[in-house]
Amino acid sequence: GGAGRSISLAASRAKLAAATASAKKAAATTASGRGKGKGKAAKKVFSLTGQKFDIPEEREPLRIFYESLSKQIPSSDMAEFWLMEHGLLSPERAKKAYDRKLKRQQQIKSGTPIKSSNSNTVSKHNNNKPNTDHTAAKAKRRVEYSSDDDDKEFIVKLKRPNFN
Repeated sequence: GGAGRSISLAASRAKLAAATASAKKAAATTASGRGKGKGKAAKKVFSLTGQKFDIPEEREPLRIFYESLSKQIPSSDMAEFWLMEHGLLSPERAKKAYDRKLKRQQQIKSGTPIKSSNSNTVSKHNNNKPNTDHTAAKAKRRVEYSSDDDDKEFIVKLKRPNFN
């Protein structure tokens, strides 16, 4: 019984060696083909404007994050672009978001400054309030006069809060 077993073991080893050799050859041809552009997977074409990726599952953490961000802050371009690229916007919203993204990319390329859509609404609300200087809150200044009053020199030291 032992001789028959060793023959089948030798035969299975030969098959395994042949299979791994052919797998190595296949891997070598695909690896060399990638550099030349051959063997690349065909680029997927999506039906929605601006979509680049497959629609993620409903429990995907990034999908949950961006959908909740879009609900909480509807003007968020970041959320809208992500949702557009993953096919989660309606066709008309995807078209608007795509046009806005192209416009933003053109502005970045040309070097013109980008105005956020939020900045106009924020500045309108802040016109009623007086403009507060936040630098005063950063550090209190303590002025120490030197003992020589003739020179009229004084030393300004920043008073740092003690957090102990």
